[in-house]
Amino acid sequence: MQVLGLTGDIACGKSTVAKILSERGAHAIDADLLVRELYSDPAFARAVVELFADRFEGNSATSVSSLTHHDGTINRVALGDLVFSDQRALRQLEALVHPAVARLREEKLQALRSSEAPPSVVVLEAVKLIESGQARGCDVVWCVTCHPDIQTRRLMEKRGLSAAAARARVSAQPGLEAKRGAVGEVPFVEIENNGTLDDLTGRIETELAKIVAR
Repeated sequence: MQVLGLTGDIACGKSTVAKILSERGAHAIDADLLVRELYSDPAFARAVVELFADRFEGNSATSVSSLTHHDGTINRVALGDLVFSDQRALRQLEALVHPAVARLREEKLQALRSSEAPPSVVVLEAVKLIESGQARGCDVVWCVTCHPDIQTRRLMEKRGLSAAAARARVSAQPGLEAKRGAVGEVPFVEIENNGTLDDLTGRIETELAKIVAR
């Protein structure tokens, strides 16, 4: 069973690549869905609330309770409002979430490996695959890229951003060479998505065949 790490900058088409891979028999594990699974666990949600309890000292109790829904699961909107306006809070949350996601991901990988018919390729899809250290456990890493002008246009068309806001998000992305260097000895493949869907599909099928042949 080969583990393919899939990442890519904003608006480059990572989700499209993941969909094409799934259509060709790869088993997908989406890091975002793992986080959602954790946030739906009341025990983990309590750990998140305890992490930020000191932020609400002196305030009303409802401030702390706003981080969870009535069923005890995480209120993602409220949590996002907290951490994305506070870099220290974001780092605290990531220090809690990343190891938990890694454990959950490994459980799912082990279950696949021990199944009667393990898939030949498992795709680990994550925006921060490299930054979070997940890439080190992969057999190969694919990074989906496209021209900055295309990224900017997609952000404006699909997310309603202004040209200035879209360009700012694109320019904030780490460079490709930095990502390539961060994966160490793990093979790194750039999947360019500047052309048509057929162009992208052809590139994917070529690289996927190399993995399956190993």
